[in-house]
Amino acid sequence: MIEKLEKTRLIFVTGKGGVGKSTVVATLARALAARGRRTLVVETDAFSAMPDLLGLSTLDSAAGPQAAGDNLWAENFEADECFVRTLSRFVPSKRIARAVVGNKVARVFFKAAPSVNEFVILDQIVEEVDRVEDGQKVYDHIVVDLPASGHALTFLGVPQTLKGMMKVGPIAKRAQRIAEDIRDPERTSIVAVCVPEEMPVNETIELADNLQEELGRGLSAAVVNMVHGMPVSAENADALVDLLDKLQASGEIKADAIHDKDAPALQKLLAGSALAVGWHQRDGHYLGLLKQRISASIKTLPVIYDVDSARIVDLLAAAIAKPTPA
Repeated sequence: MIEKLEKTRLIFVTGKGGVGKSTVVATLARALAARGRRTLVVETDAFSAMPDLLGLSTLDSAAGPQAAGDNLWAENFEADECFVRTLSRFVPSKRIARAVVGNKVARVFFKAAPSVNEFVILDQIVEEVDRVEDGQKVYDHIVVDLPASGHALTFLGVPQTLKGMMKVGPIAKRAQRIAEDIRDPERTSIVAVCVPEEMPVNETIELADNLQEELGRGLSAAVVNMVHGMPVSAENADALVDLLDKLQASGEIKADAIHDKDAPALQKLLAGSALAVGWHQRDGHYLGLLKQRISASIKTLPVIYDVDSARIVDLLAAAIAKPTPA
């Protein structure tokens, strides 16, 4: 999957709330950076997750891009700051743009106007795609942490909507350019994140269908996060399942033992093993359903138990950054 994403400079990532979307954003960005690609992570939310995930002290939207390791930078695009930057291209100075945005009447108008926030954020994302210093593109990739999938399609459809409303002028031309970039899978990847459970998988299938219907393009990839593997090696998997089936049939495994702090250690071990196999089989069922219903490539990430979010990102990124076996 990473090789396919490397072919596009703009990568949008979305997913149902609670599936680890921001963790996957940080993981993809760090994996691309590890492969020598200059990568910028962009957040679009006032609440920033990247400091925790990338080991930063903070991520101030007014401070610009902040270094997060070799070849990796992060920036939070809050709408007010994006509005100033976009407006600065159409008025004589950034000071005047800030005065316009700071005006109470203007602020109420712009906040009430539909799609303004989404458009100025997308405008600034494309500015970063195009930004050149010393004759070279500043970034090879921009990885964007989009809103949850319920709002992401509306977000990505804003330039298309504006293009239909405004036929001429600089904003109409800009909206057309951004809409074309988003619709073109050769220029822009759209990645959906889910976990192997019923609602997230169904929402991913629905997102893939709606993208095709409303934007005329499909998903580039789906990442299934927190997938449970078998608790033993592949050679011993069948033997373990057979043993657990026999013990469950004879009543020797007590499922509640795992929650009972006074239960014998062997009972806890058996109940835990049965639970792990059950998770693995459930995950396999929903992975199979996803593979049947979407045509995009699917990448699975294992569940990792660790209290340090940045370490989880580093472990997952190291695995993703490796070349995909032929």
